[in-house]
Amino acid sequence: MLTMIIFLAVLGTLTAGPAGYLVARRAGSTENVDGLLVERERNAQARAARASFSSIAMHSTHGLTTDHLGKYDK
Repeated sequence: MLTMIIFLAVLGTLTAGPAGYLVARRAGSTENVDGLLVERERNAQARAARASFSSIAMHSTHGLTTDHLGKYDK
């Protein structure tokens, strides 16, 4: 019986948490020009960060150049 109560409490928490987040996010939408400009700038920054920190961007770098190889042979 106790495990069933704990299970229902955890299930309720897992359901109410995302629902509350979505309701708060929708209610907090920006409607003035300044807020829209800030939101657009943050979206552009997030897009640039996702592109520069992607696995393709990280694995396409060459690491140490041949000029630096002898420097770390000690």
